[in-house]
Amino acid sequence: MIVRKIQGSFSRFSLFSLVVTGLLSVCFSSDSSELYAATVRGHVLDGATKESLIGAVVFNSDDKTQHDVAGLDGSYAIKNLAPGNYTLVVQYIGYIKNEQAVTIKDADENISLEFMMMVNTVSLKEALVVAKQDKESDSYARDLERNSSNTINILSAKTILLLPDLTVGSILQRVSGVTVEKTASGEGRFATIRGMDKRYNYTTINGVKVPSPDNENRYVPMDIFPSDILERLEVIKSLTPNMEGDAIGGVMNLVLKDAPDHFIVSANASTGFNQTLLDRSFVQYNASSANLQSPDQIHGYNYNASPSDFPLGIFDYKNINAPPSLIAGFTVGDRFLNNKLGVLVSGSFQDIFSGSSAFVVTPDRQPNNSPPNNPSFDDIEVRSYSMEQKRAAIQAKLDYEFNSKHKITFYTLGTEQQEIRERQYSDTSVTAPIGEIEQHYESKITDQSIYNATLKGSDSLIRNLSFDWTMAYSEAWGNLPDWSDYSQIERSPTDLIWNKMTSRWLSNTDEDFSGYGNLTYRLKLNNEKYNKLFGANGIELKAGAMNRDKNRTNVYNEYDFSTSTTVMGNNINTAPFVLPGGSNGNPQDPNNYSFQENVNAYYGMAKFTLGDKLDLLGGVRMENTTQNYETNEPLTIPGALGGKKYSDVLPSWQIKYKLTEKQAIRASYFASITRPGYFDLVPYTQTGEYFDFKGNPFLKHTQADNYDLRYEYFPKPSEQLLVGVFYKQITDAIETNFVAGSGPSAQYLEPLNAPNVATNYGFELVYNKYFLKNFGISLNYTYTKSEVVDSVKLYYTFVNGSGVVQNTNKTVAETRPLQGQADNIANISFIYKNPKIGLDALVSIVYTGLLISQVSPLQGWDYWQMPMTRLDFSFEKKLSKKIRLSIYGKINNILNTALIDRMMEPDRYTNSAAALYIPGQTTTYSFAEQKTYNTSNSILVEKELYGQSYLLGIRYKF
Repeated sequence: MIVRKIQGSFSRFSLFSLVVTGLLSVCFSSDSSELYAATVRGHVLDGATKESLIGAVVFNSDDKTQHDVAGLDGSYAIKNLAPGNYTLVVQYIGYIKNEQAVTIKDADENISLEFMMMVNTVSLKEALVVAKQDKESDSYARDLERNSSNTINILSAKTILLLPDLTVGSILQRVSGVTVEKTASGEGRFATIRGMDKRYNYTTINGVKVPSPDNENRYVPMDIFPSDILERLEVIKSLTPNMEGDAIGGVMNLVLKDAPDHFIVSANASTGFNQTLLDRSFVQYNASSANLQSPDQIHGYNYNASPSDFPLGIFDYKNINAPPSLIAGFTVGDRFLNNKLGVLVSGSFQDIFSGSSAFVVTPDRQPNNSPPNNPSFDDIEVRSYSMEQKRAAIQAKLDYEFNSKHKITFYTLGTEQQEIRERQYSDTSVTAPIGEIEQHYESKITDQSIYNATLKGSDSLIRNLSFDWTMAYSEAWGNLPDWSDYSQIERSPTDLIWNKMTSRWLSNTDEDFSGYGNLTYRLKLNNEKYNKLFGANGIELKAGAMNRDKNRTNVYNEYDFSTSTTVMGNNINTAPFVLPGGSNGNPQDPNNYSFQENVNAYYGMAKFTLGDKLDLLGGVRMENTTQNYETNEPLTIPGALGGKKYSDVLPSWQIKYKLTEKQAIRASYFASITRPGYFDLVPYTQTGEYFDFKGNPFLKHTQADNYDLRYEYFPKPSEQLLVGVFYKQITDAIETNFVAGSGPSAQYLEPLNAPNVATNYGFELVYNKYFLKNFGISLNYTYTKSEVVDSVKLYYTFVNGSGVVQNTNKTVAETRPLQGQADNIANISFIYKNPKIGLDALVSIVYTGLLISQVSPLQGWDYWQMPMTRLDFSFEKKLSKKIRLSIYGKINNILNTALIDRMMEPDRYTNSAAALYIPGQTTTYSFAEQKTYNTSNSILVEKELYGQSYLLGIRYKF
């Protein structure tokens, strides 16, 4: 009833205004202003690092109501002081209490008083206990960036908690140089780093690579990870020899929460709604009615299935009012056995409901040549989605320190995601029979999970020689049970003819056994000249090896039903579906395969400092790859089994020159590769969302040379300025291309190697600054330009010797950007933090520029994703200092930004009286679109809308 009233009373904008107004009234209700006379103001800083101690309490020892809390820049102000003598006190956890006397002579005097705080240390015989730096803080993240051997960008846990995003997939769009590919719900899933598509990046958990549950690809869907399980998120953009070498774009490293040095417990719970589902109903069906296994899996591949083996409960749709989303999480940890044993357990659960809509135009296989190379289209689809996404993650971390020389660590993570999706769309034919409408209904359940268990040890062997090792087991599962759709042909609202139905079962497992070993020797000499040249740490020599055995299996069953086109009806349970031409799930389909991969690597590197200014790191890595696959096809079929074996020598070096203690110039080079996905190599054909996919057993692995140059300035521990350029030269780049087959509409997507060397270069800027005590700004901008020369077809007409106009085509060279590479990416966040009233607030803007979302083999037929600007808002307000309870809120996609794809060809389809009219070809364009093209030279081929989402919750931390 409440939802109905909201729907009836408010537009989208008015509902958003109501929510924001209510939240801000709660947030600022605790603040008050007072008249004041004399004022004492200054800063509270770390005495050693000069870091602003945000949240430090400053108070008058005689009247504690006269107090303030240090802001983002460490500033404070004690106001309304009468003339007299005062003692001001500063307290901050982990620091020694600081007291200073001050005398005020005049009623309106302004006095400056700085507090330099010293870290609290406790000496226990031979042990020295020092207050540790908060690993979840921004200042700790900046320290890691400054001291890292390679080029890296880091988001801290505190930043992640304040961001409006709920998954790692969406958080990644906030990182410099990163764009994300979105799902049908608008959630970020796959990352493009520095213009390099998702296939050119890999994912690690605490430095250990994990496999993918995706049924098609090697790369990991990043929306499977809830954001609140992280201590920090690292995006590493240059590789060192001790890192695995198959990343050309970068590495996404998820650092999980660490065992604390004292008892902690925290919990959060929230609920909210998606605006699309407030505007229309949510379409629900019983997901438990899906068959978990196909008839062939249940009865064997010789079983003759019949329509009775396919219960149709998954098509029993019901319209319900907007269901609320639910999110919850917890963390608990402590240390035991005289602080030798650390334990932490953390969990997260999300149940999110969303809806979206889409307009899609599907192209024909080739131009109609009237005029030449003119795009032609088969169908116009208007789509509606209802989705429920469930995520659950649990992690545990244990570490045991035997003594100062020996330590062992174990951590495990299990994360699972289930998406229950209902899709309806009307498909209007723009070819014969023109105007005929086909109604489609689809039920799809996607289950994905990742499990990782890692044991690490570090040991000091002899003087200056240490050894660390890692053993890891990871497994990923993917399952699409009873993925089914059916369609009807609508000749009139009452004239529905059953058309066809398809049911599919897809499942895959990907299992990794990995081992790493690293031997480190620090060469030190008791020599004054030597120490002056190489510094106190001497030269660090490092060598190591790794091995990974991967086993992957894939199962695919498909059943295609048909029916008589003369039978009418609207009850799916009475539809006369039959299984023509056989009744099994095609067990010999090449989508049923097994894949094995072994990667072993060796490396050596050296790290040292020349004088006080120059840090050097260099070395080489050798990687050997062996791949084998076997399909269920008969051995007489070409490509039924196959494999590849190759080796790569990957040198790299990193140089950092310190201009001052706070400024440095960093340069690097590294060679790297990208291996084709196992699914890329198998000669399969699989039905996709818009087009079929096909494998390519002749695909080569990609090789690249990568260069970086960056200027770094860290004026304060939480602030930074990074300005850099990068350049990549890529051989055998892998692009997913349209490939034309036989028949009027037969085209599919296939991974192919670019025939020429591709280049990718750009500029990056990162800037974080806090000012005016409570305000801050965080921004980054990346310009990227890539070029790859591709061979495409151009259709044209000519007049033959008899004077007859004929159609033909030729192959021409076309220069274009790499797929997924946006020319401009920008993020800007306006931050407000007021520790005195316990309020943090964030307004975030993400801009993603023009990019190619899909490559075509025909000249000018690429799909271009239009520039997008996304606006989000989030806040957290402390309700009580004593019990540490706070309220928080998140509003995503405030502008309801659309994802729009266009084909950069003249739009000849806007005339409703024309034979080839396509609706939706709007003549209203945004400013960014107008700068890119005018209103007559592009065709709208896809537009998706996701709606806003609102979330309100509480958080407790002890």
